[in-house]
Amino acid sequence: MSSTGASRPTFTTTRFREGYAVGDVDAFLDSVFTAISTGQPVPRIATAVFRPVRMGSGYDMAEVDAFLDELEAGLTR
Repeated sequence: MSSTGASRPTFTTTRFREGYAVGDVDAFLDSVFTAISTGQPVPRIATAVFRPVRMGSGYDMAEVDAFLDELEAGLTR
């Protein structure tokens, strides 16, 4: 995973092991960053659920989970 400041991270993609559906993660992060930038309520990060993808392109689950943990911690400070 890579990230620069407050910009959106880039996650490692998986192909031969389970990952999170790219569209699910992207849509959720779009809603979070839109809410932050417009002053709207941020969706509940702790309850986000993404479809698993097997034998196809998905985001590395550990990277996504770690980023969401950091994001939530940063928003609750």
